[in-house]
Amino acid sequence: MPEAFSNRAGRLKKLNVLFNEVMEGADLNQLPNENKQLIESCVPADIVWLIDNLVSKKIAMDDLKAGINKLMSLLHSSIDNHPYSPPANDSYLGCLVENNFLLDEKLQKITPLLQRFEEHPEDVETKYDLLILFKDLERVNRYYQIKENILFPEIEKFIEKHRCISVMGSFHNDVREKMKETIAELSGEKVNYSYFKKVSAELFFLMYTLKFREERILYAFIQDTISDEVLNSLFDESLEIGSPFFQPKKKDGKSNLISLN
Repeated sequence: MPEAFSNRAGRLKKLNVLFNEVMEGADLNQLPNENKQLIESCVPADIVWLIDNLVSKKIAMDDLKAGINKLMSLLHSSIDNHPYSPPANDSYLGCLVENNFLLDEKLQKITPLLQRFEEHPEDVETKYDLLILFKDLERVNRYYQIKENILFPEIEKFIEKHRCISVMGSFHNDVREKMKETIAELSGEKVNYSYFKKVSAELFFLMYTLKFREERILYAFIQDTISDEVLNSLFDESLEIGSPFFQPKKKDGKSNLISLN
């Protein structure tokens, strides 16, 4: 492998070039062939370092997020195939990942109802069932509050290249906005179906995107840089907010995990 791809500095330089090409509207179908070695050599930590660098350039947040989404569509397979060791079930990060697992189950439960509603948008019963499920899904905000108010400040203490969390926080706000719009549309007497389909699809994309980037990029990076002792010390404060779908009880200084889904 050429030296430019075998060391982080070389990869980051080329990833910056690739990001600029994406922002300038380069053909996303052609870029994988033109950057095959770079894409295949990319590792999760590269994304953390890259986004830290991009944030420092003061790019408008909406433009930055749009560019990151396009770039990650190119890098997704490489990150997904990178060796990954999930955090221990009784660890702090393990609790966060378990919330994601239950979140995924809830999204899967909603999917067939969305398909039914697409076929029969006049179906009042399906509309009501979707409203109940999306209101339940809204509890994910507590998970984001734990990250923003407890985990992110700890990341700032221990990780120099931490500016990626400002971007993730902005994605949290996007989820909140789309969730609010989705619930508002279902709460009305009559649903504007084309609008509902658009915002609910955007919501699903955002939530699945965040889940993947948390587990395979941010949390993987944290596992390598912040000790379990420090992370597990965050349990007490996090329990005060309350995990949305999976709430651990502490016993003898460790978590005793129970499901609240």
